[in-house]
Amino acid sequence: MKKLNMPAVISLLLLIATSSAHGQATADFDGVRATNDSFVAAIRARDIEAMDKVWRHESYASFIGPLSTTVVVGWEGVRKAWQMRFGQFDRVTISTTEPHVHINGEVAWVVGIEKIELLRKDGKTIGFDAFVTNVLEKKDNHWLMVAHQATPVFTPPE
Repeated sequence: MKKLNMPAVISLLLLIATSSAHGQATADFDGVRATNDSFVAAIRARDIEAMDKVWRHESYASFIGPLSTTVVVGWEGVRKAWQMRFGQFDRVTISTTEPHVHINGEVAWVVGIEKIELLRKDGKTIGFDAFVTNVLEKKDNHWLMVAHQATPVFTPPE
């Protein structure tokens, strides 16, 4: 019987475990980025069905938009808030710059800056930057939104 080289066996097992963990981390990172990108695309398109697909429909889902005057908690309220926002504007241009993704187990968050331009129904345009935080949860190997908060970047008076 051959004697096993224990240090070599341990090194091989560690390599396999590390590769597997790295592969999962990469898949999770890609999944979080894809969901966040789909969320921004749903806003841009003002598409409530697309928004439905990227959110968990939970009682703890929350929404605080850059124009919000209240905190909305619960999926039904969040959905209504998006429908109302989509109806206010003829066009929404939005992009996220400097996104930072962090994953901790089954929860992830993306923070960054949104560049927003809104075309109102009256033809007036509003443009501003907002700090954004999106929180996602992993369910059945899919990342879905559970919270969105966007706060306008403060611009001091001239």
